[in-house]
Amino acid sequence: MLSERKENAHWVQNIAHAAAVSFSVSGKSSAGTARIVSSENEKELSEEISKLMKEKYGWGDGLTVELAPEN
Repeated sequence: MLSERKENAHWVQNIAHAAAVSFSVSGKSSAGTARIVSSENEKELSEEISKLMKEKYGWGDGLTVELAPEN
């Protein structure tokens, strides 16, 4: 997912302090962890997510955040 407001978004600031999150996808709630994806160290992943967001939503600039459900 992308944060349009980058590090200024409150939810991104919360992730920086505590990686535990809860989120919903297609009406299904999950608990898990979140992390900020480094566009420098993980350039390929960051670019792919940006591309997918542009295709689906018409915009793709922002800070990439990865959500991983608990197993």
